[in-house]
Formats: sequence, C-alpha cells, structure tokens
Amino acid sequence: MGDHLIVLHSAVRGCPGYSRHDAPSVLLAGVSVARNCEHGRAVTAQLTRRHETLGDALEAGVFGLRAAGLPKGVCRQARAACEDYFFSRLGLTPGHELGGHVEFDETQELMPEGMYRALARVVDLVVDGEYDELRELSGDRLDVEDLCRRVEVDCPEPLVLPPHEIYTVEAISRSDDPELPGWAYFLDLWTENGPARLHIEGELEESGSGFTATLNDILP
Repeated sequence: MGDHLIVLHSAVRGCPGYSRHDAPSVLLAGVSVARNCEHGRAVTAQLTRRHETLGDALEAGVFGLRAAGLPKGVCRQARAACEDYFFSRLGLTPGHELGGHVEFDETQELMPEGMYRALARVVDLVVDGEYDELRELSGDRLDVEDLCRRVEVDCPEPLVLPPHEIYTVEAISRSDDPELPGWAYFLDLWTENGPARLHIEGELEESGSGFTATLNDILP
C-alpha cells in the first residue's frame, strides 16, 4: 500500500502555501511505477493529462483515481478534499497557472550527515541509471523495467546531482508505523535548472554509526 497525493506533487509544489504534509492523499495498493496495480494505474493516467492550471491538476488527479478503479463516492470525496485544501484553505483558484519557478528555502536546517550520505547514494544511483542496484534497495519490490520507464519515458529530463543544501530536515520525518521504527524520506530529484519532476520516497534506518536507505518508489 502507498500513500498517494491526489494532485501531483511536482505540479503544485510551487503554489503559495502548499505543503505536501497537508495536501489530500489516499491509500492505494502497490507502487506507482508498476502499471498493474491501483497506485500505478492512477499515476499512469494522471501523466497523460495536462497540468497547465490548478484546475487541470485537480481534474487529472480525479481522473487517475477513476482509472485506478476507485468507487465514484471515493472519487467525489477526494475532489471535495482537494477543493477544500487548494481553494478554501490556500485561497487559490482553478485558473491558477502552474509550472512557474519553484523557490527553494536555503535557510532550512540540514539533515544529519549520516542521513545525507545514505540518501545521496540513492540519488547517485538514479542519476546514473543504475536500476539493478535500485531494485535491490527496494527489496526487489520495484522492477528494473518499471524504474527505467518512470525515469526515462514517463518523465524524461536530464538529472544531475543536487546541491548539498537540498538535503534538509524537511525531507525526512519519523515513521508513524510501529513496524518501521526509522525515518521516512521524500526528496526531490534535481536538474540543472532546479527541482526535477520526479522525487524519491523510502525509509532510513540507523545502521551502526550511520544509516541505510531503502527505496519505496519514484514519483512525479
């Protein structure tokens, strides 16, 4: 099962007041890179729709939930939650244009060095296209073919190693799953012009004097 942000994070992260922690989400079965599960069907469908305005992104999100096979009632509730968050709470409109420059807050506190090294290794593997090693980091949950398609076909853009400054504490959070006592991470990938469309999600766990990272998904 995966926590799916109803509206694509990459589409709306530049919206004033937006926070991925507060944005509406639903729990979907599977991983987004695999097209034969709920999560994969939802994201695959979303990526076929335009995301020029906030209204477009919301429509694409609901379209994805329908493609995943969720009941009409759940889709209606998801739409209502998104309208409440973006339009009522943030004061935005359906015509709000997306795709502008994403501001990066350089004043945020950096994550501990051990976490940084563990996450930087994962990012290195994505940038270098080392999909076999990424599959191993996922515990064989993510297929090489699916990983390659997500990075090179679904959201193709030249990725680069990000600056150290993006590895901030905002990218990590304590896991709320008692069976996963470590940390969850949510980290944007990078291009020469700033944040990429894709981000990585997974867990960090203390290992000796450092941390080890697992990869759960690569999402837009």
